[in-house]
Amino acid sequence: MLRSRERQVGLGDKFVKAGDSIERWWEVVHLMTAVDGILHARLAFHGKESELRTIAVPALLDDKYWRAATVQS
Repeated sequence: MLRSRERQVGLGDKFVKAGDSIERWWEVVHLMTAVDGILHARLAFHGKESELRTIAVPALLDDKYWRAATVQS
């Protein structure tokens, strides 16, 4: 079962790495549960969609590492 924090991430959500400018945002393009049972999000970099990262959702929701972005795509 998903924890309530994990349900806050959905396809199309946008995030910025902590310390980066708002122009350098990433978009959630896929959600998956890893073999350890932790929900992960695959992120595509805006402007270079071939650059992908897979981040555990708890880390994505941690303001020390990422912050939600409200940008127009």
